[in-house]
Amino acid sequence: MEYSLYKKDGKFPCDVTVDYENMVFTIRDSDTTGEVFNSASEVASWIRQHWKVEQFQQPDDYYDLMKHLESTLKEEV
Repeated sequence: MEYSLYKKDGKFPCDVTVDYENMVFTIRDSDTTGEVFNSASEVASWIRQHWKVEQFQQPDDYYDLMKHLESTLKEEV
């Protein structure tokens, strides 16, 4: 799963990658800083702590990402 979301204050998209096949779990913020994680649950936790729906140009994109992550986490367990 790969998602790109645009923050209101950013020129570049925020990219989220959750790839179980290749064990890639990453986030790149709109300021191009990035984080690498060991699991999808760590990605979801980071997003909950650092991003809020109000920050994004299209709130539905944020909700879709979180919904998809939650369903992925259920499969991870």
